[in-house]
Amino acid sequence: MTRRHIIAATALIVSAPAMAAELAPGFWEHDTKTISAEVPGVPQWIIKLIAGNSSRKNCFTAQEAAVRPEALLTQDKAAVCTKRRYSAVDGKLIYDTFCVNKRFPEGLLVASKGTYTANSYEISTISTGMKEGEPVKIVTTGTGRRTGACKQ
Repeated sequence: MTRRHIIAATALIVSAPAMAAELAPGFWEHDTKTISAEVPGVPQWIIKLIAGNSSRKNCFTAQEAAVRPEALLTQDKAAVCTKRRYSAVDGKLIYDTFCVNKRFPEGLLVASKGTYTANSYEISTISTGMKEGEPVKIVTTGTGRRTGACKQ
């Protein structure tokens, strides 16, 4: 390889866009904090008692990472959700979905933005919708971290 080829190859490597780390498969621990919630017919003290802070753990498989990476962020496994947008590029995370569950049969638009590395994420989420014809707004923050391989 000539000096000219080495310089050209080095320039290509240096100028290439950085590859974004994807959320890695493995065992994950998640924490969610409710910042505020306006839910018709439910007093604030009950919301804080029930939904205040929550934790969950899950195994994020290689298949999910390849086919449905947003599955890592879905808290309610019983909810039926339709992905509207998912983007994880250059450490920036955007995830919008519309979910229906037993508490919100009219559905909620769940809009999340945050940052991530292969082994962690931080998001802020605003969920809006209707319940019994009244507006709903829930604001949460969340973090997740990969703690190792899934236990078999």
